Amino acid sequence: MAQATHRQIAVVLEELAEEVEALGSALCADMDIALRHMDKLQAIDLIAQKQRSLGRLLVAESPAEEIERIALDVLRDRMRLSG
Repeated sequence: MAQATHRQIAVVLEELAEEVEALGSALCADMDIALRHMDKLQAIDLIAQKQRSLGRLLVAESPAEEIERIALDVLRDRMRLSG
């Protein structure tokens, strides 16, 4: 049961990451918005990256190895601390 729950959570995190990226892409299509809010658009991208990393971690056969694959240093370090 726990595995199915983790898998379901991972699927939802991936779906959310796709939605967040689509939002960011739509906002980037407006050059005025992109120029004025680049830092916020980059934050949107980071949210999607974190969601994907956490989803992969939830279903990993070896969470310790998956933590080391996380590309974002801040998130990787947080996961190391909690482990």
